[in-house]
Amino acid sequence: MSRTGDVFVIDVGDDENMTSVAWVAAMNELLDEVEAAEGPKALVTTSSAPKHFSNGLDTPWMATAESGDVVAYVDSCFRLVHRIMLLGVPTAAAVTGHAFGLGAFVVLAHDQAVMREDRGFWNLPEVHLAMNFPPGLMNVARSRIAASELARAVVVGHRYTGPDAAAAGIVDEALPLDGLTDAAIARVAPLAGTAGDNLATIKRQLYPLITELVDG
Repeated sequence: MSRTGDVFVIDVGDDENMTSVAWVAAMNELLDEVEAAEGPKALVTTSSAPKHFSNGLDTPWMATAESGDVVAYVDSCFRLVHRIMLLGVPTAAAVTGHAFGLGAFVVLAHDQAVMREDRGFWNLPEVHLAMNFPPGLMNVARSRIAASELARAVVVGHRYTGPDAAAAGIVDEALPLDGLTDAAIARVAPLAGTAGDNLATIKRQLYPLITELVDG
């Protein structure tokens, strides 16, 4: 993790960036560090991999792991998405490439997002994999995707390019890769002074379904 002024920048990885057991643990440790920092602060999540922002669940590991370990792992992924969503810090994602499945939900969990304009897809592929959505993730989708677009995202399983995602309101803007992280930083830096308990309360008010799950 690095810092630009008041903005913490987390690089989620430089490969296919699956949300593995180790990845979830590392992200939670970094979020602990961000939350513990005093004074104005904001957070940008990006990736040094030019192809994948996040490839979602670690399905190769899940295919060989014990069922109890898989359940615990998947639950930890859901809880991480919810944690980012309710974080008392202004957040933005710089989506450098593909964001699939759980990785797409990681994007939705941020307050704002910018996406590479020329390459990569934001996609919820569950309908094509004969999978459905647990309530904890469907509530994220309902909270963050416009009602007029929701069915296209979750029932059709549309693959959104950066410009598609911006037009649908899934991300805020599609931009060239070389300025993506700087653009995300520019979006949250002016909001760093809002970090704290009041912002966390506002997010909990904004996303009551997520708050109920977290407080469950």
